Amino acid sequence: MKISAALLVFVLVVPPSSFSQSVPGNRRDGAIKEINNCLRRNDVSSRECRNLNQNIETLIDVFKTGDKSVLPVLLHFTYLTNFFADALMSDPNGFLTAMAGLPENDQRAVAVGLAGGAFSPLPKPRYEAIRDLLLSIPDRSPTSNVAKLCVREVQTNNASLYLDYFPPGTLTGRAATFTVYWFSRDLYSLGEKPLPPEVRTNATIYRFTYLGAFSGPMSVTLNVMPDGGGTVIMKSASESRDALATGDSLPVSQAKVSQFVQGLQRADFWHMPPDVPSTGMDGAEWILEGVRSGEYHVAFRRCPGDDGRTPNSLAFAESARLLLEFAGHKHSPGC
Repeated sequence: MKISAALLVFVLVVPPSSFSQSVPGNRRDGAIKEINNCLRRNDVSSRECRNLNQNIETLIDVFKTGDKSVLPVLLHFTYLTNFFADALMSDPNGFLTAMAGLPENDQRAVAVGLAGGAFSPLPKPRYEAIRDLLLSIPDRSPTSNVAKLCVREVQTNNASLYLDYFPPGTLTGRAATFTVYWFSRDLYSLGEKPLPPEVRTNATIYRFTYLGAFSGPMSVTLNVMPDGGGTVIMKSASESRDALATGDSLPVSQAKVSQFVQGLQRADFWHMPPDVPSTGMDGAEWILEGVRSGEYHVAFRRCPGDDGRTPNSLAFAESARLLLEFAGHKHSPGC
């Protein structure tokens, strides 16, 4: 098994003499040597990596005794979310200074780890403590840029803690908690806001969000005007979610809006269950939300139209593709 790319951003070789002698140097230096050998080998099942977890724990213990010089080594391992949070809270300047010394891509990997990783939000009190500390770093500080990077990743990864993209109880499947976390994170990375009906009770809005398996997310929002026409705008984020592109607001004719609404009627969108049991296949998630007359509804499907090709599923997919067409998107999204 290969070690993940996040662990291979660099191999830090530090002469033993550069470390504090306040802790047993043989433990510390031996752990560093074996970690570097493991990273060079790039195979967690190899002999060089057999003591990797133990060596990481050794360096964490060394760090806690006051030897902060081992921090750059530990920043290799971006899954150490709790350790990163503790290190930041105990010594903000030291943690951010060590982070600032990394290449840009590695800084972002550390920021993602600090934010909780890619599978769940932080506990809310910890999220708030980290966010508030990072926001307190003044612009004049040499660590201001990495602090802002961390703020962005922490807020994005934990969007479900403070934004209700989906009203409570909307998603009820076994994976509902994870799904809300995941979809909220990507909607936030697109700069999207929730579409609850109380925001604009007289509005009619539809938003299609496409979460590709091997691409960044994109969204298309259609605002329907009282005369039956509308406007549409598309947003897309890079695969790493660190760059956002927003298209121009484009007019949509009454005839095109009517075509879209008729597609929703064929799909029976307003009565579709929000989520259905997974078919087990991998692929893109298609999320379609609607607001009309103070009512909100959402339905998401994986690769609609390919899951048995039911009439409702096909109509759902066709309606979503129409929104992309209205926004000038030239390629039909795949699964």
